[in-house]
Amino acid sequence: MPSDAPTPVDPGRPGPSEPSPAAVGLIARLKAARETETGRTAELAAASMLNNAIQLLFTVLLTRLLGKTGYASLAALVAAFLILQVSGQAMQAAAARAIVRWTERGHHEPYREVWGWTRQALLLSIVALVLGCVFRQQLADLIGVGPHPWAAAVLPVSGTLFLLVCLQRGALQGLGDFDAVGGSIVMEAVLRLGAAIVLVAIGMEVTGAFAAAPIAFAVLAFGMDRRLRAKHVGDADSMAEAQAGGKPVPLWQLAQWERTVIVSLLLVAIMQNVDTILAKRELDDSVAGSYAAAAVAAKAVVWVAVGVALQLLPEATRRAVAGENPHPVLRRAIAFLFLIGLPAILIFVAIPGWLLRTAFGPEFDSASGALPLLGTAMLLLSITLMSVQYLSAIGRHRHLVPLVVLAILEVAFLARHGWSATEFATIVLASQAVAAAVTLALAWWTPPAESVRAESGDGVPEDLVAPPGVPARGATAETPAVG
Repeated sequence: MPSDAPTPVDPGRPGPSEPSPAAVGLIARLKAARETETGRTAELAAASMLNNAIQLLFTVLLTRLLGKTGYASLAALVAAFLILQVSGQAMQAAAARAIVRWTERGHHEPYREVWGWTRQALLLSIVALVLGCVFRQQLADLIGVGPHPWAAAVLPVSGTLFLLVCLQRGALQGLGDFDAVGGSIVMEAVLRLGAAIVLVAIGMEVTGAFAAAPIAFAVLAFGMDRRLRAKHVGDADSMAEAQAGGKPVPLWQLAQWERTVIVSLLLVAIMQNVDTILAKRELDDSVAGSYAAAAVAAKAVVWVAVGVALQLLPEATRRAVAGENPHPVLRRAIAFLFLIGLPAILIFVAIPGWLLRTAFGPEFDSASGALPLLGTAMLLLSITLMSVQYLSAIGRHRHLVPLVVLAILEVAFLARHGWSATEFATIVLASQAVAAAVTLALAWWTPPAESVRAESGDGVPEDLVAPPGVPARGATAETPAVG
């Protein structure tokens, strides 16, 4: 007869619902790896790669829904936004650097600053929306999308809402909340794709496809604010203190502190996107659409670099502030970039025509000869981007003059009639090669500025060391914070 007695269980053997010791050990090692600097870098790079994959899906769907001419107009609008969004990216870097400095010096309520920045960015968004609607046709003509004035109307508010997202993302960077940073990168792409599909499906075409961006930014900003409140504000009393505390640092002052960073990233953004804008103006419409598709595919490497730089900037800043050597952070970032970028370049070289036909359609392969050149150019631009971020983190700005000269030369050469798509890409490649060589050399052999160290703070504005009303660590209410 079968017995009702329970089967004896070996204490050293896992039960049916328990993971094995090997599985537990693997999970523990994976969690430990995520907490390392290399693990965080890989996580952010993976988030950027997923973002790029979703953006590629966005592009593939819209090229089929809008056609070559409609997509060329959308690409010009997106390129204009990518140049405009540099202010947001620069302010993200400024916010991350400021939060790192402040928390290192004893500022325990950084949400007070973020809440103040949020209110200011929302006010700017209202003003931008009104101005965009009033001057919509002038904006459309300037960008080269005259038949789509209402698409151009949402360009300014897209920039201000992206600024808000970047300020919140920069605060999360500075607080070391890289899970939220990576999640926000993926959700930005998902929200934008979903909104675009809905708006294009109801007949809004180019306007709907472009208006998906500010909608996604607004939803994402709400979600990141909730994350900041939930994880980085202690309790209800701390929340009330953060919202009703002393006057936060205004955005204009944050921008003034980081004006060289803003100029640097603006120049990088011009070099990254001006070819797409000028292609729409200088090339035939059919060639411009194909070139825009090739440029989008080539920029996959850039978005990986953006993800890697999210960890590079605060970590290099922390090391420089503490007087440690930040150079290993740059070496690791460059290694990750080549690990991802070189295989992509090999694909662009091997099957450019097939890739463009499969992804965008048979009518988009006329610029296949430009794809390997643009892919290599974007890998070099990624080196420039990370070098500029690193130089900003260590307080050095010797790269500004070379970038200004190179950006002017690139625009001057591209703004000439008669170029083919391949010749366009060759000019872009030459510009990026020189920029990458100059900025990487400066980053590789330039030591951190003495002014970035918390111990001395020489040359650092007092409010950048600790915001108004918050004494630095070691200072008292009677003793002003000193750098």
